[in-house]
Amino acid sequence: MTAEPSSNAEVTVPYSVSAEPMFCHHSPPMAQSPHHQLPRCYPKWRGQPFYRGNPEGLGWALDGVARSIQFIGAGAFLSTTLLRLAKEAAGCETEAPEGEMIPECNETIYGIKPSSLLTTYTMVVGVASSAMLPLIGAVIDYTPHRLAVGRAVSFLYTVLIFPTIFLNDKTWFAVAVIQVVISVVGWVQTSITYAYLPELTTDELLLGEWTKSFTMTQFLSMVLYLAVIIGGLTVVGKSGDDVLTSQVAMIVAFVANATILPLVWGFLFEKRQPLHSLPGGRSLWTQGFRQLWETSKHISKNYRSLKWFYISVAFSDAGIQTLATVAITYLTDQLQFTATENGVAILLMLCGSVPGAWISNFATRRFDPIRSSMMALVLLITATALVSIFVTGPGQYLRTYIMAFFWGTGVGWKWTCDRLTASSVIPEGQDTELMGVFLFAGQCLSWLPPLVFTAINEAGVSQRVGVASLNVWLVMSLMGYCIMGNYTTAREQVNRATVFGNKMSTVTLDVGGAFQSSANTAKDTHTTNTLTNEMDNL
Repeated sequence: MTAEPSSNAEVTVPYSVSAEPMFCHHSPPMAQSPHHQLPRCYPKWRGQPFYRGNPEGLGWALDGVARSIQFIGAGAFLSTTLLRLAKEAAGCETEAPEGEMIPECNETIYGIKPSSLLTTYTMVVGVASSAMLPLIGAVIDYTPHRLAVGRAVSFLYTVLIFPTIFLNDKTWFAVAVIQVVISVVGWVQTSITYAYLPELTTDELLLGEWTKSFTMTQFLSMVLYLAVIIGGLTVVGKSGDDVLTSQVAMIVAFVANATILPLVWGFLFEKRQPLHSLPGGRSLWTQGFRQLWETSKHISKNYRSLKWFYISVAFSDAGIQTLATVAITYLTDQLQFTATENGVAILLMLCGSVPGAWISNFATRRFDPIRSSMMALVLLITATALVSIFVTGPGQYLRTYIMAFFWGTGVGWKWTCDRLTASSVIPEGQDTELMGVFLFAGQCLSWLPPLVFTAINEAGVSQRVGVASLNVWLVMSLMGYCIMGNYTTAREQVNRATVFGNKMSTVTLDVGGAFQSSANTAKDTHTTNTLTNEMDNL
């Protein structure tokens, strides 16, 4: 997490560095305000509070940590065990005969091949969450219940994790159904959390630094979680027991969420007033879809770059979200990895995401967030192509782990760019509403890549083709970014200046510590040096 650098008066600024907050009537209170004193237990680094004393910044980071632990526990361990138990229930071999490979399983369970289980429930989650997001967006925009709903959803999310601890050969299908519900509830919670993101600060540079911090904090927490589970079970000699591994992983995930989420939603996030009044005679459900439709038309007509950004995110997130499910399926079914071996692959993927976040920050400052996103997509496309060509069967641990690291680098890079871009190329005053559109864009096509993979798998075509099919969505996203244009133009279309790309800003400090910017060209050496120094101080 990001702490205040040093107590140097020249760089000490409040968490909100704009004289005019985006939502003056309900923006987060400034930590330095005498009306909002930080508690003594608020974490600090070198005497300075985390996230410049912004409790909601800390809440955003911790909420992501809790959800990430559950996500990675379900993805790395629970999913592997579900797939193996489904194969056993279908009557398929799960252990290789002496000196041979596990035979291909063509049996079915509940009408599908066991190897299609994970991608099938990913499709269900994609459709259900896409249907729920407009409703949650309406709750955020038209009611004062954002915080209350967040508390209720986080409680439900935590409670639902508990039954997954009891996964075994008798309960696997019930646990799979519960996991679908957990994933949908998790998306609802994510949409509420993301509504707070653009309200954390109005400063472009600071938001970029914090999004990098959020990404790194979440991925580092997942690395620690995986290391504890894998290391602990290896030490006691139980790393080969997939069921036990999943049970231990879910116990830790439950404890983490039961500890962190009450703190976040009970003490760090704050209440918000409605942004709009609900028109008479309309329900929240219908108004959510109506608002999404009207907002989409408005964006398409008035903000060309923002439109293509959302289109690009729809394709890239569809591919990236399916990547985890397809990777676990491929590693378990084709490469015959155990839950622990899959955990190692996911661990290396997460390790790669940390330098990915750093590379994202460097590339964004050197170029701009759009070109940085395009570079991340090229890396992901290349890594996916190499996996489908060179990672072909059991025993290829080194190849698999190397490619997992590069996959992670691309994902960490891309998602860091997305968070910054989603908050910085939208019109002021519409931040919360358009953050909901961003989340819907990232989820609306999430059912399509798993559908394609499932169709390929059910038709008996090699899963390597299914892995390669993920590049279709990534390439389409890359094409969308090319059509979107440059970042400076995207900012200009919403009447915002930028410190990235072709136009830079001199950054100075007034007596009160607030940033003041004046547009200058990047050719001005003094401007460039001043900006570089200030960004380093962040």
